[in-house]
Amino acid sequence: MKALVLGGTGFIGRRLVRSLLSGENEVTLATSGNSPNQFGNKVSTISMDRFSRDSLNEALSRTSYFDVAIDTIGYRSLDVKNALEALDGKIGKYVYISSAAVYLGNSGILSEEEFDPGKIESKEPRLEKAYHEGKQQSEAYILENSPMPFAIARFPNVLGYDDSTMRFQDHVSRIMNGEEFHLQEPEGRRNCVWVEDAGNLLAWLATTRNDGIFNGASPDAMKASELVSKIAEALGISPRISHGHDKSDSRYSAVTDFILSVRKAEDRGFRFHLTEEWLGKEARLAKEYRKKPPNSQEYSGRLFS
Repeated sequence: MKALVLGGTGFIGRRLVRSLLSGENEVTLATSGNSPNQFGNKVSTISMDRFSRDSLNEALSRTSYFDVAIDTIGYRSLDVKNALEALDGKIGKYVYISSAAVYLGNSGILSEEEFDPGKIESKEPRLEKAYHEGKQQSEAYILENSPMPFAIARFPNVLGYDDSTMRFQDHVSRIMNGEEFHLQEPEGRRNCVWVEDAGNLLAWLATTRNDGIFNGASPDAMKASELVSKIAEALGISPRISHGHDKSDSRYSAVTDFILSVRKAEDRGFRFHLTEEWLGKEARLAKEYRKKPPNSQEYSGRLFS
């Protein structure tokens, strides 16, 4: 299978590419060149600015047909519109990374049906100013306008030792420095996703006939205090946690339960790892990893700051 990856040098994209290559697929990276290509001659590359319509059209006009394109960096509906138009006739399937942010305002155990992009007001594609709205409107545009079959993966917080948002490394550093975590009460539970599982889910959607919308997360959920405690345990440190504050200073905290159900993907044969199977390993790697991640999400930070 021939796969085109938009954003294949990023945090999730690197795992996606590794997963695709392990299945002996032909991979082409569409990249701006700002982040290093870690795969050398194992992949082909085409140079483009993902967020420029003209650059997309020019770069893709020179390519052959791909069985699938995986878009890891489409933040806003105009980004998605431009990509789908440039890819029309060039690919057999489109796979898009969305976010648990589409469930904003909901709580509890959230199945894919809790947000139906077909039931919201679909606006003219534009450059949305809020992250959750960008993802919601992108999904709505894909549902209404995609000229090819598609799959959408919704992820909560993605954790790994080289997290491009630096959230995970920040928690590890604070624990190692003996800093106290101030958390609200009550504490809700939420689940997160291991970056390796995120990459593997995208590869699975790309290389199978599983179309539609899928949540991707570890099946188990926990409070922020439990997550901090488990990271600290892996590092051999006693965490400092206090409750009852007006605002939590952990970006993994939730006041109510916010848990993505992954039954749909699991019923079709995909296996997610439990948090305890990977969290300690990633915490110990983060302790040793002192470089800035190869991709820092600075662009998305500027969009929605």
